[in-house]
Amino acid sequence: MDTLQDSVQVYQQVSALSADALGSSFSAPQMEETTTTEDREPLRVVSINSDNENKENPEQEQREENEEENSENKDNVTDYVTKVLEKLVNQRNKMAKLTSVLEKKGLLTERKVSQETVQDNDTENSTKENVEDDTSNSNSKENVSPTKSKPEAKVEAALASPGPKAVLVEKKVETNLSVENVLQISRREISYGNCFPGQIVEEHLDIVNKSGHDFVVQILVSCLNDELQDTEEYVYSIRRSHLYDYNDKHYLIMAPYSVASFNLAMKVPNMRINDKIMGKVDVSVQGATGSYEIDLTANVSIPKVFCPKELSHKGLDYKVVKLAVKEGKKQEFKIPIRNQGDVPVTLELEFHEPKSETEQRSQFDCMVHPNVITIAPNSNTITSLLIKPRKSMGADKPKSERKILVGRVKDSALVYSFVFWVEVY
Repeated sequence: MDTLQDSVQVYQQVSALSADALGSSFSAPQMEETTTTEDREPLRVVSINSDNENKENPEQEQREENEEENSENKDNVTDYVTKVLEKLVNQRNKMAKLTSVLEKKGLLTERKVSQETVQDNDTENSTKENVEDDTSNSNSKENVSPTKSKPEAKVEAALASPGPKAVLVEKKVETNLSVENVLQISRREISYGNCFPGQIVEEHLDIVNKSGHDFVVQILVSCLNDELQDTEEYVYSIRRSHLYDYNDKHYLIMAPYSVASFNLAMKVPNMRINDKIMGKVDVSVQGATGSYEIDLTANVSIPKVFCPKELSHKGLDYKVVKLAVKEGKKQEFKIPIRNQGDVPVTLELEFHEPKSETEQRSQFDCMVHPNVITIAPNSNTITSLLIKPRKSMGADKPKSERKILVGRVKDSALVYSFVFWVEVY
């Protein structure tokens, strides 16, 4: 029993000790809460400070935006100033050019020129000072860095450029120039030699601009024969070497040290001319004194071309060459042709064929070979004629017929005819 009581007492003591321990454990959390609340109060202060900083950020952003706007305004001011100065510099250069032109023409006295240049310098200096004041004020207000921007450097370089006399560089063309100092021509005289009526002949001409300036060149071509002034076509004319437009006048602008090529053409009128055909080319330059004159000459020749075998025929007013052909057979004849002129003649030969029904149809087939011959001056050449009757002729058919061989001079209006009297036996 004693032991049981002892154990009960021990149990009560232990339970009391555990209750005390439990009471202490329940009081401890309250202490911790007080401590935590005391520790968290400064944290609330910190959060309040962060909110205040967030409230101050818009003001800082507005300040930065104002600074950016001020910098943009400064850039706009500098751009405007540069444009104004560039306009002033351009006006100064224009005034300098105008004064130089007036000085050359003698319309402006030296006193007025000096006064205007002094006024220009004063205005430039005043504008420069105003620009410097404006830029210094803008720099002081906006706290701009002292380094110069590119537009300002360009403006100062333009202001530091030399005066009007150094800026203006003009090409001075010498006055009182002569054509000999400006142009050079390849020929001073052209002779076309002996020409046939209707023939067109050409000669080459080069004109050289030996100066360093552009000039307007005028070329006039004329015929000096009085009887040829009213012809329908040009007797003498000119064309560019790469064109085929003939005219008696030509104008061109020649660049420095350039060459222009021309062809001087002559067309002989279809008429008999006893004397030479005279012409002239006048080459002049606008703004230069004098002119070049080129003499043109040509002879009109009508050579005598005939057949030595020609004989006079009774009842006819012209001479004929008699040929005898056997009936039903073809026959070849050698015919000489002589040129008694001083120039060679090229003939294109063909037999004349009737084109109208009224003319009697030929009873012979006639051919010539070669059909193109060249006859040297004062010499002979030989061509072949082949004549063949078309069919057997009866008693009522004529035993003779006239055939005409036509010879046209190449590239001219000359025509020669040779009459053959063909008889059948």
